[in-house]
Amino acid sequence: MTEKKKEFSLGKILLLLLVAVLAFFLITTLVQKNNSNSNPETVTNDTTRNPYTDYYNSIGSAYSGNWKLGSNVGNLNTKVAQGARAKRTNIIGNNKDVITIMVYMCGTDLESKYSMGVYDLQEMASAAISNNINLIVYTGGSTRWHINEISNRYNQIYRVVGNGNIERLVENAGTGSMVDPATLNSFIEWCADNYEANRYGLIMWDHGTGSVGGYGYDEKYPNLGSMDLAEIDKALTSAGIAFDFIGFDACLMANTETALMLTEHADYLIASEEAEPGVGWYYTNWLNALSKNTSMSTIEIGKNIADSFISACSQQTPGQSATLSVIDLAELAATVPSKLSAFSKSTSNLIANNNFKAVANARGGSREFAQASYSDLVDLVDMATNIGSTEGKELAEALLGCIKYNNTSRDMYNSYGLSVYFPYRSSKYVNTVLNTYKNIEMNEEYSDCVKNFVTYASAGQVSSGGSHNAYQSYNSYNTNDYYSSQGSAELIYSLLEMFANGGYQTYNSYDNYYGSLIDLFFRGNIDRNMTNYIAENHFDADLTWNDGKINMTEKQWSMIDQIKLNMFIDDGTGYIDLGKDNVFEADENGNLLAPTEKTWIAASSDNSNWQVVPYYLMSTLEEGDNLISYGRIPALLNGQQVNILVKIDDSGMNVVGAQFDYKDAVDVKAKNIYEFKAGDHIEFVCDFYHYNGDYSASHKLGDTLVVADKIYLGDVSIEDYSLLSTYEIIDFYQQSYWTTPVKK
Repeated sequence: MTEKKKEFSLGKILLLLLVAVLAFFLITTLVQKNNSNSNPETVTNDTTRNPYTDYYNSIGSAYSGNWKLGSNVGNLNTKVAQGARAKRTNIIGNNKDVITIMVYMCGTDLESKYSMGVYDLQEMASAAISNNINLIVYTGGSTRWHINEISNRYNQIYRVVGNGNIERLVENAGTGSMVDPATLNSFIEWCADNYEANRYGLIMWDHGTGSVGGYGYDEKYPNLGSMDLAEIDKALTSAGIAFDFIGFDACLMANTETALMLTEHADYLIASEEAEPGVGWYYTNWLNALSKNTSMSTIEIGKNIADSFISACSQQTPGQSATLSVIDLAELAATVPSKLSAFSKSTSNLIANNNFKAVANARGGSREFAQASYSDLVDLVDMATNIGSTEGKELAEALLGCIKYNNTSRDMYNSYGLSVYFPYRSSKYVNTVLNTYKNIEMNEEYSDCVKNFVTYASAGQVSSGGSHNAYQSYNSYNTNDYYSSQGSAELIYSLLEMFANGGYQTYNSYDNYYGSLIDLFFRGNIDRNMTNYIAENHFDADLTWNDGKINMTEKQWSMIDQIKLNMFIDDGTGYIDLGKDNVFEADENGNLLAPTEKTWIAASSDNSNWQVVPYYLMSTLEEGDNLISYGRIPALLNGQQVNILVKIDDSGMNVVGAQFDYKDAVDVKAKNIYEFKAGDHIEFVCDFYHYNGDYSASHKLGDTLVVADKIYLGDVSIEDYSLLSTYEIIDFYQQSYWTTPVKK
């Protein structure tokens, strides 16, 4: 049923006035250069990029290298909380236990392109596997297997005997998608029927998407996406097996939502908070150790898996971050839900009682994972500690008690072992995750807390005027002009009420960006307290340069979450967006200084012939005096969309690898980070704005780069180009504002 629109003439008139104010940025009068694709003339030696000023060095949302509660990395926790249920798995002891380990191996492109499934099968087969271990592997989901005996037409079942031997048990197990819960269920039931044991383990091998999408990506059924948490729950419930442990050799699955869902199915969860490097778990060593003692405690099994995984990653993929943790689900079920409820209620109360900014700042400063994909997964211990409430501290302590072992690479700080979805940088997954929460009966108070937070954030964004990119901002209005007419709570209430009743549909930019959020949050949720808060707490600086300065008060600075330099090149037909970096300066009087940056990141295949590339900052980490930045370069790698991941620290700029973009399954986060090899063809792509306002998201920048031995990165001079630079100022609602452009 279509809801009838209500007319709110005051709000509509105001919005029309806002859109009409000052097309004051004379973009099309810039001095133009004929060709933006020529190589830069000079390469600077200084690759240190300082994103902070002495005035407000808190701007930028850098993660801290200091573990607030002390690091729990490498500490085996054998304590059991009082009140935790008995484990469902009864360990007999004296090496008499029989273990059936089920490996659900959806090979996907990890196998078809990189042989990673076969490598792990070889690691399993290299172990001296005990007769008391039934290691059963279900294969499928890939268009190609690099062992000819494994079919790419049918799903199959194998037993890894060990000592180099693998035997096929089922030639044709059907052609079902491996992200179909029925396929997973059938495998579990088959194993239980044919290999009865007193201990059962399940390892789900593939890509992972965390609480956002769940597990898996079947290359043969790309349009099916992934198996979400509710579907995993369905498969496990139908199978009815009590697992000793469930592990995910996949990305991002050590999250609170997955753990709470699994409490009815297993005693332990073994998984990674962060995206896993493609090498995945190293199977030989921990299988050897378990074969020598099948009565080994489950946390010892998990510790061996984590240690061998981190060790393999440090040797084979030293530039990539890695985490793995072991979670006691019995203890989690007894201790966490009540603490999570109390924390969620307390946080919701903070939001309702004029402390939204404190919650936003705590969320913004928490350890975040899979940042290139904007999944909004943060370490729950870190965030709960940042909130600073008594309930937050109690939740953190309860979580740490459940995390029996946590191991990470050396560059992972404040990664305690369990993440949670808490939207802030992006709202694209809010509907998806909240629907999943309903299906898995996620903690209701936590769902309400997420809704409350997003409602305030969205209302703050809508009330600011709704500009979402620099070009749109240039052609609309000035922040100061807006709030001089729209700063009262009453007018903000009118605007939000208009949106809640469909008025936003008149304006395409609002409809495209806010439509689903407004339908979800605003209807029935607008109150005077919220509008009063937004009226009192909004960023309202005049962002027009005056003698190269923009003066801002201490209160205005306090409203800022991040400042990023947004750089453009005028190529004679429009504006090439070079991306965003956290480079800015302010003086001792609180004046933001006009950008003077005349260098940008460039790439080369020979450390000599350089070309400018688009670069987007993702995050920064403060480790003492050392500042580490992580960013991405959008590109086509041999014709496929990727993000080239970049790390910048005191040693310079280095390419970590490439992460593929799965267009057919938008929620999939690649397990593998591709390492470039000789002969790879790279085309750099960027956003482009034509003078007439037309927009292109896949503009190719420069010539094709052919990799020789590696990709070199450096800062190069761009002062010979016709440049347009502006600062993107992001407030604590995550709304963006742009300063007037500076021409060079």
